[in-house]
Amino acid sequence: MTYARKNSGSKSLIAGLLLTATALAGCGQDDINRKYQGTYELELQLDTGAKVSEGDLDVGFNVYNDDEAIISMNKLLCTLSASYRAKVALPGADGKEVEVELLSDVRPDQILVCPVPAELGENLWLHFRLGLGRVEKQQLIIDYDGTVVRGTLDEVSNGQGIRVGTFDYTFQGNEVAVP
Repeated sequence: MTYARKNSGSKSLIAGLLLTATALAGCGQDDINRKYQGTYELELQLDTGAKVSEGDLDVGFNVYNDDEAIISMNKLLCTLSASYRAKVALPGADGKEVEVELLSDVRPDQILVCPVPAELGENLWLHFRLGLGRVEKQQLIIDYDGTVVRGTLDEVSNGQGIRVGTFDYTFQGNEVAVP
């Protein structure tokens, strides 16, 4: 019976992501529509020990209504939204001031959580707490963290999941041409 519930949650998650993508396609999209290719690293600190997942990742990036960014990570079945600010002056790596695009308050969009990659465990979800990102010289860098929760999608979405740890997540990628 647990397998049926897990399967049902996965279909519900995928349906939710498809609904999100469909809804976003019909919204007032600005002319910013980018794709970044790079690598991600997900570090979990669970009550059963530490786990790490890393690899290549393509990220879709769109800005809506001039101040909201949508970050789609299809391989990880996760879509995030963030507050977006263009042309912000911040210190660069060399200490000199550079102009960047700033992402803040990164949070899941439409759904409350994103699934943990299956190789790290079943019925584990990422509940985002804090996140920042920036686009500098055609490179996207995002860094966020939060808690890891165990349960079905319905349980976790309703606040009934069990907290089993924390996570740190980073992505760094370069802009590539959109086909």
